[in-house]
Amino acid sequence: MGFFTGFISGFALTTSALYITVTIHRINRLEQRRVIRDQVDQINWLASSIGAYDRRNLPEETPRRLEDRFPKQNDPVTIKEVLKHRWNTEVEKVARKAHETRWEDVRDATSEGWKGVMRLVKKE
Repeated sequence: MGFFTGFISGFALTTSALYITVTIHRINRLEQRRVIRDQVDQINWLASSIGAYDRRNLPEETPRRLEDRFPKQNDPVTIKEVLKHRWNTEVEKVARKAHETRWEDVRDATSEGWKGVMRLVKKE
């Protein structure tokens, strides 16, 4: 395995590990945010002025148990969904860029670059 192949392989492995680590950290932070928000809502409900001193004064339509008052929210975000969303975003960006690119300009830039490389090689 040559230097270039080894370098690219190491770069791909390192960036993949970093990407997965950052994604898992983001998912954990989102879950923590959801849990903390639920807990704050429960504390606010417990400390509300309606029935705060005497729970017998609570309105009848208000559930007495916290679990009934705050039903479980959406399913937790999975890493599969996050990766799927990021993949779709990247594909959309690439498709938009390919659609908006003037391929004549790409061809001209490539030919100018090739001519520059050939001039550099012929000097040596």
